[in-house]
Amino acid sequence: MAITYQIDPAAKLVHTRVEGRVSLEDMLSHAHLLKSDPAFRPEYSNLIDLSNFIGTDLHQDAMKAFAQGFQGEIFAPSAKRAVVAPSDSAFDISRKFQAMRPNQENFQVFHTMDEALHWLQASPNKAMLFE
Repeated sequence: MAITYQIDPAAKLVHTRVEGRVSLEDMLSHAHLLKSDPAFRPEYSNLIDLSNFIGTDLHQDAMKAFAQGFQGEIFAPSAKRAVVAPSDSAFDISRKFQAMRPNQENFQVFHTMDEALHWLQASPNKAMLFE
């Protein structure tokens, strides 16, 4: 699977890693797995790492549906979501996704992990970030 995650209950953080090329099926499967995980809490923050992301097969309408929660938003509206997008292509796609969201304040895109963690005010288990 192109999308994996770890939950850090102490930091109230879900660390999501996206690798390779991501499809609609990958995104739907990830959402289902996360939502059904007993350790998941909708109010947790989400750190999305696109360091190894190379692209997506999602067309504009599907991306908009996800951005606006039509596919079943699993995080609470107040939950902060930070995207780490080091490459220009990942950063551009993430900013487009952010612009489609109804609540853009709690969804921010960064070039570095340090910037994202600072904005989230998160102190995750550092080992978790590198597993």
